[in-house]
Amino acid sequence: MTSVAAALPEWTAALAQAALATLGTPFERQGETLRHASGFVAVVDMDCTAALPVLVALAALAVFGVLARVPGHRWAAFALTAGVALALANQLRLMAVLWAGANAPAHFGWLHEVAGPLMLVAVGAAVVAAAVRGHLVPASAARPVRRTCGT
Repeated sequence: MTSVAAALPEWTAALAQAALATLGTPFERQGETLRHASGFVAVVDMDCTAALPVLVALAALAVFGVLARVPGHRWAAFALTAGVALALANQLRLMAVLWAGANAPAHFGWLHEVAGPLMLVAVGAAVVAAAVRGHLVPASAARPVRRTCGT
């Protein structure tokens, strides 16, 4: 598992590089380091991945009992879906930050330190809140049918 964790920043950087190249903002990549022709250089470290937000969201889902209410093995798919949603939101955040660093450096600090993290927290909170309220959990799992004797 530690090899996956060690590779996560490089995978995150590679995905951002590929996505930004398709959008017209190419970066050169060496491992976790991304370089743009403008001179902007960024290093994607573990804090730039969605690892911590995903773990926090999954812990919140477990604390609120959401994962326990999902029937059978579907809880794993539900947890994976929540994690993927946060990872995609994080990837969009990273792409915006990298794009700003290369094309609008005056906005890089604000996007990196304020807007990006707030967006990621908002997406995580929305996923957890929707799951707690039962919007993301199958109806049969969110509101179990209670039977009385004789029925």
